[in-house]
Amino acid sequence: MITTKEDNIFSLFRENKTLNNVPVLVTKLPVEVSDELLIIIENHKKIKDHKLGFLFETHNKNFNVYQISVRKPIVETTLIFPYLISLGQFYLYKYNNIPFEKSHRKVLLRENTNHYDGYDLWINFSNKGNEIPNHTHLGALSGVIYIKNTENIPTIFNGKEKYYGKSNEIAIFPSNLNHEVEKQLENYERITMSFNLYLKEI
Repeated sequence: MITTKEDNIFSLFRENKTLNNVPVLVTKLPVEVSDELLIIIENHKKIKDHKLGFLFETHNKNFNVYQISVRKPIVETTLIFPYLISLGQFYLYKYNNIPFEKSHRKVLLRENTNHYDGYDLWINFSNKGNEIPNHTHLGALSGVIYIKNTENIPTIFNGKEKYYGKSNEIAIFPSNLNHEVEKQLENYERITMSFNLYLKEI
């Protein structure tokens, strides 16, 4: 039996769930992608911990959370790049009934062409006292990848829907959906990654 790319994408996101009151899709990362992300995290943690690491820090909507963009050459040589694009296609199929052939080459990882960040894919290192206030993103679809120590502090969507993400889960949602992360009260490092996708006209 010959399988198509569409079949493979369906297989990739076979285990997924949707939150009840908000347009949020949650699925689990493949082991191969998860393993790559751990290497990316460790490499960027070395940058964060460098005495000049503040030079690489990005300042998004946060209180004292250290955020660093994943270096552009790294993004382009890892599975996370095509994985996020395929996830965007799957989301459009699931929520907007857009066939895969219609979204082919129309879902893109958003770029910051006027800034050294490169792509809109960044790591959040949170510690005790840190929080991310209510905000939205630029782009069409955005998401959070839960990496480490994420199960005790929820992502709150639309001011009321709480989701306690487990390690190796990824949530994707419309970029204009309000979301926030409560203040961290315990003394440990919480690590997530965030991203933005944009769409060419479909």
